Amino acid sequence: MRFEVVEEADEWIVRSEGCELGRYADQDAALHDVAERLREADASAPAALSMRYQSRTG
Repeated sequence: MRFEVVEEADEWIVRSEGCELGRYADQDAALHDVAERLREADASAPAALSMRYQSRTG
């Protein structure tokens, strides 16, 4: 199971396997969603999390 949390246009998007799972106003809420999904998942299956931040200009 692989999750990605992406900062985009002042939102945090949770994705897995190319599918959007949710959009959140803050990073903590997005990470909480991932944590809940991991708690419900098969503990013997490998899991990964990646974070992508929006680039900041000047």
